[in-house]
Amino acid sequence: MRPLLFAAFAAAVLAGCAGTSAVVAPAEPWSYAARNSRSPNVDLKAAIDRLLPDSLFQIANAAVLIVSLDREETLYAFNPRRLFHPASNEKLFTATAALSALGPDYELATVFTIDTISGTIGVQGRGDPLLSTADIDSIADSLAPLIPRREAWRLQCDVSYFDDLYLGEGWTWDAEPAAYAAPVTSLMLNGNTITVSVEPGTHPGELSLVKTDPITAYVEIENSALTVADTFPPPPSLEISRKWRDRSNTITVSGSIYDSVRFRQATMSLWQPDRYAAMVIAERLTMRGIPVGEIVMDTVALPGEEVYRYAHRVDSAVTYMLKESDNLSAEALLKVVGAEREGTPGTTAAGRRFLHEYLSRLGIDTLSVSLTDGSGVSRYNLTNAEVILALLEAVRADTALFGPVYHGLPIAGVDGTLERRMRETAAEGNLRAKTGTLSGVSALSGYVRTRDGELLGFAMLMQHYATRASRYRAVQDRIGQFLAEFTRRYY
Repeated sequence: MRPLLFAAFAAAVLAGCAGTSAVVAPAEPWSYAARNSRSPNVDLKAAIDRLLPDSLFQIANAAVLIVSLDREETLYAFNPRRLFHPASNEKLFTATAALSALGPDYELATVFTIDTISGTIGVQGRGDPLLSTADIDSIADSLAPLIPRREAWRLQCDVSYFDDLYLGEGWTWDAEPAAYAAPVTSLMLNGNTITVSVEPGTHPGELSLVKTDPITAYVEIENSALTVADTFPPPPSLEISRKWRDRSNTITVSGSIYDSVRFRQATMSLWQPDRYAAMVIAERLTMRGIPVGEIVMDTVALPGEEVYRYAHRVDSAVTYMLKESDNLSAEALLKVVGAEREGTPGTTAAGRRFLHEYLSRLGIDTLSVSLTDGSGVSRYNLTNAEVILALLEAVRADTALFGPVYHGLPIAGVDGTLERRMRETAAEGNLRAKTGTLSGVSALSGYVRTRDGELLGFAMLMQHYATRASRYRAVQDRIGQFLAEFTRRYY
């Protein structure tokens, strides 16, 4: 009887409702952002809430914090204390630690010695992540006149400045041979990577042509990729890799390349890249009439006297790290901080201890966050928008830090990782921020000036999505544009 009674009751209620003239207003659309955000200005709150659509954030997580640095006022806060993976926003912490501990003009040097008695040329790497093949050529040009001629020299490399933990804590095992996860060593070259170019042969059926930059005997090439004409079905695609599972520096090129293609290119990490740098140094010296026979990697002091050093400044490394979101630079800088603060070998843990001390001086509770590596590659990193804003505020208040960090950040629509974002908007040439990307993670934090010239600091953290990251970057861009157009006259 109960189901029948309930059905009869429901029918009566519905019939009664149908017979009345009252109109029930539709419920306001449910908005997670609107129910959880706060702002001192109702209209401003509503405007930013609308930029965080439920279609994206009912299942994904987001945090947005916007602060007026000129007025020391929080304009908008949404989940500011919830922990997120910062991805490459971690580099903001590394940049601050390096500049604070070392100073912008600190030199990241590569030192050369000569011992004529033992016939040894010594080289010590001290954490310069910007050393390039062009730099090695310049070094070889300068060294050649200083080195006496003899049948063969021995090249001894001191790699004791860093420890032998080449990868960051929590990095995934299968990141090799991706360039973004290059091993970290105290003697580095070309970001510890090599670039492989593949060109089609003259005629279909011929092997492709493979070149490396730089050309070096440190790598071997196994090439089975064929030149093909346009056909159907399509032939196997071109694959460029390295035998990384074997801890080998054998470059493999397989599949096929169309004869109509100019070239294909890939950049990848190398195993034991300090040996790679040593090999290229030896090859470049030999080309200038200074033959090098034996190459020795060691951790003992170099013989002989220092005759030459080549260096890049910390502020240059910080700018490159921030603009290009370079992971190797970030990890190297944190280890340099460790070496200079606690002695060699420099370790990530020692650099991290200084960073925690610095953040504690700012009043940040470092026990509530996890700052594990220097680059943000590790998913052990956890922080929140509130901590990032506290860092941005501290940087703004410190004139020695603000210039190098502010000018080192990518500029919307102009350069770095923001070169193609927010073009032809009020944010172009104005907004400066650090991007952050991992699988399922996107972040953007930095500075922007409003239409009135007011300086704002912001942090936007988004994660736990399985769709395209571009949809979440688009949300960040719309908020960035809104802030660049913001004026107190309307809010």
